[in-house]
Amino acid sequence: MKKPKKSLQELILASLTRKKARKQKEIIEDIEAIIEQYEEKERKTKPKYLINRALKKMIDEDVISEHETEHSSFLSLTKSGRQKLRNIKLNSENHLVSTTWDGYWRMIIVDIPEDRKKDQDAIRYFLKKAQFVQIKNSVWISPYPMEHMMINMKKDLDLDLDILVLVTDKLDIATEQLMMTKFSEAQ
Repeated sequence: MKKPKKSLQELILASLTRKKARKQKEIIEDIEAIIEQYEEKERKTKPKYLINRALKKMIDEDVISEHETEHSSFLSLTKSGRQKLRNIKLNSENHLVSTTWDGYWRMIIVDIPEDRKKDQDAIRYFLKKAQFVQIKNSVWISPYPMEHMMINMKKDLDLDLDILVLVTDKLDIATEQLMMTKFSEAQ
């Protein structure tokens, strides 16, 4: 059988999606089963070792956080882990975002203070990956339905007052033509 196309980190991130936390033991067992399904019987490295190593690296990189209790260890996504998961989804060939225009423009207005440079860079990177086009210094636009991801991101990064998300189908003709031109140039 072919090996899974997802990396260990992607499998771990996917196993934590939409969950506050999961037992580390359950995550390891689930991913081990996925790996064993796709790999040959003879392997030099045990999957459990590889998974534990990937988990440790992700904890060290603050992609996931570990919560110890008396009886178990739990894992959860951090803010940077949720950001990494969004980037993986945007880079995948089969992401679920429609690439046909539904007649609505998505505008993102960004006004993040200079002292949060890391957040500015993360938002700019995400907007470019999501195929938004910058039309003014702090204004980005896209015909693709990405507003839900942006709304979730601004909550995750605590940027509710610094990012505005607008969805509209009402633009004057000259502005709409300008946006169509800018968007087609960026493609």
